[in-house]
Formats: sequence, structure tokens, C-alpha cells
Amino acid sequence: MKLTDHTLLNKIKSGDKPAFMILYERYWDSLYGFVFGRTRNKEIAEEILQNLWIKILEDTNAIQTDESESAKGYLLRYLHYRIIDFYNSSKKNSATVSIDESDIPIEITDTEYFEILEESDISALFEMIDEVVSQLSATEREVFDMRIRKNMSVEDTAKTLGLSSKTVSNKLSKTLGEIREKLNPDYQSSKKLISLLVLMEILAKQAATLQDM
Repeated sequence: MKLTDHTLLNKIKSGDKPAFMILYERYWDSLYGFVFGRTRNKEIAEEILQNLWIKILEDTNAIQTDESESAKGYLLRYLHYRIIDFYNSSKKNSATVSIDESDIPIEITDTEYFEILEESDISALFEMIDEVVSQLSATEREVFDMRIRKNMSVEDTAKTLGLSSKTVSNKLSKTLGEIREKLNPDYQSSKKLISLLVLMEILAKQAATLQDM
């Protein structure tokens, strides 16, 4: 039986990784299309989306669902106001932004891949990532830790490690390339992979905190 968003959010609150993955895959494509269709800016769209997923992880109780236990309406409203913030900060006319205007249709679909992943325990995915990272050089591991686990910028990572920004980008690209080779094709695009890694590190820390309570 398909789990409702309300049920998934309750599971996420308790640190359930598979539940997060199902919600993430359920809405990623449509929400990304919604934001990109209004900003026409790939980097801004990815940043707005990543901030939404962080909010879901860190303040799950704030995510509202409707009578059908769907969070879709809330997520769209939240993104609508973040898009207005983007236009205001860019000194553009925010009045041109409408939640109902987009040439990219919103279609919500689940994939069998993540239903299977939930049953077989998602920890296998992160064991694979840890295995790849463990085989890196010390510098490459530090770059991965700062850029992905600590979500530091390229510039801050480069400054901390005494490297050029280009070197940091190259080393992270190499690592992500090795991880991509072992991933399901759905996660071989940069925007999904990086967002996934950052968010799952946050969820792992959240779960560890709950266990210590």
C-alpha cells in the first residue's frame, strides 16, 4: 500500500531513512520543475530545493498535510514564497511570480526502485558510498567531508585545505564520478546526487541524536 505523506513525515521525524527517500523521490522532479520554471536559474533552483529538504529534516512538524494526508500543497506554497524572496533579493518584480504559472507540468510519480530500496534497507547505499570514500586519498576524503558532509562552499573548502578552487572541484568530481558508477541511473545527475548526499548526512546525524536521547 502506498504510504501517505503524513505517514512518511512521521517516519522521517523518527530518523527513518527509507521514508525520506520515498518522499524525496516522490516530489523531487516536479518541485524542481516548479522552481526552475519560475527562476530559470539552475543553481538557484537547486539551492531553494535543498533548503526545503533540510527544513523537512530539521523541522518536520512544520510540514502540513491536507485532508488526504498530502503535503504537496504546503510544499508548493513554501516554494512559492521562497521564489518571491529570490526575486526580491534580485531586485526583480516579484509580482510576476505566480504559483499557477509554469510551462513545466507537475506530475507526481513513485519509482519501483525506491520501493525495493526501502525493503532491502537503504543502509546498503551508504555502505557503498562509505566504501568508495574510504579508498580515496587523505585530501580527497577531506574535500568530500567538507563539501558534502559539512556542506561547505568550494571557496571555503579550498581556503581551509590550502588548495585552489579548481583542485577542490576536480577532486570532488572524481569522487562523485566513482559513486555514480555504482548508483541506479536515476541518481547519476549531479543535482540529485549532491543533494541526496548532503541530505542523507543530515538525516544520519538526526537519527544518531535521537538514539542518544
